[in-house]
Amino acid sequence: MKEEEKKATEKADNQDNSSVHGKNPSSGKKPLIPLRRLGRTELMVSCIGLGAMGVIGKNHPNRESGIKLVDTALDRGVNFIDTSRVYYDSEEVLGCVLKRRRQDAYIATKTYLRSAKNCEKEIETSLRNLQVKTIDIYQNHHVQYKEELEEILAPGGAMEALKYYQKQGAINFIGISSHNPVLLPEIMEMNIYDTVQFPFNAVEQEHYNKIKDLAKKYDVGTIIMKPLAGGHLTSVESALKFILSHDISTVIPGCSTIEQVMRDTEVGINFTELTPEEKEQIIKEAKNLPDQFCRRCRYCEKKCPKGIAIADIFRCEDYLILNAGYAKDEYRRLSKHANDCINCGQCEKICPYQLPVREKLQKAHKRLNAGKIEAAVIKFLRKVGLYDIVLKTYLELGGPIPKR
Repeated sequence: MKEEEKKATEKADNQDNSSVHGKNPSSGKKPLIPLRRLGRTELMVSCIGLGAMGVIGKNHPNRESGIKLVDTALDRGVNFIDTSRVYYDSEEVLGCVLKRRRQDAYIATKTYLRSAKNCEKEIETSLRNLQVKTIDIYQNHHVQYKEELEEILAPGGAMEALKYYQKQGAINFIGISSHNPVLLPEIMEMNIYDTVQFPFNAVEQEHYNKIKDLAKKYDVGTIIMKPLAGGHLTSVESALKFILSHDISTVIPGCSTIEQVMRDTEVGINFTELTPEEKEQIIKEAKNLPDQFCRRCRYCEKKCPKGIAIADIFRCEDYLILNAGYAKDEYRRLSKHANDCINCGQCEKICPYQLPVREKLQKAHKRLNAGKIEAAVIKFLRKVGLYDIVLKTYLELGGPIPKR
């Protein structure tokens, strides 16, 4: 165990069981998974957390099944859970657990909405759904473009609502999540967020060392998503150990079965540094992904005259395997789409993996694009700023998850 983790665990052990998250007050047993400090929040979080997209009703025959998954994760020593307002009924499932096990978990949730008025509604809904008085971390979700950040921070932006609820004690800390490795360093230099959530794995690592360095500089907690590169890495244990061998706070694999919870938490419980053989294995797997796989290096985006977020489009296409409705909704959120390509070929000239980027973009567009009428309606709703509200209202009224 690293010296930092050892001190973190000792610090947690010295605290009163009745007030420390990550321990079962009734049993008094210490967490099985080593704890790490989540930056300046001073929260001591399990190095293996839980990404709660996997507990949604779509993945389970009934709500009790999702609840049992969460209970199992907590019993195994997980004390950090990440969810979002857009993860369908994830918050509701977690609320069923948190109302009786609040002391066992730190909870983080997120909102896509950028205005203070809409963000306020999101926070109130999250508090009701999660059945808590205080949310440990509330995050601006999926901030991909500078314009979005400017909207969040402007007068009347989402940050106003987050700061207000923080002063009221309904939110403890404010974080941000993003897949954009170019924008994130700029955001972190502003030093306004307590935590940052970003993808990091054996495939997507080239651009993220700078993010981790800035996190250390400003004492920002690091929450790692996409540990398996969207399911493309199959050596799960080695993939998680690869991440835990770096200076990060916690990693949040998404688990939809108890078997996955058992497997992932076992890595944390018995964590040791990667052996040279294991490191070679996971790096080799990352290098030997299918020839057509986008490694998300984003070199192509620097040359695209239309500013198309090419890596994000391919990421959305990856989501089709897990949840088609979510994947297509993510695609619609992008400011530019694959059909904006002017076929100049600059992307292919710079791609270090010689991918047929233009061909891949067109195939992705066909898979992700909705029908013309639906797309036109969605475009209009986005233009007038109503799309997120309409979609959320539809789901909250009991509408089925779109099977696009």
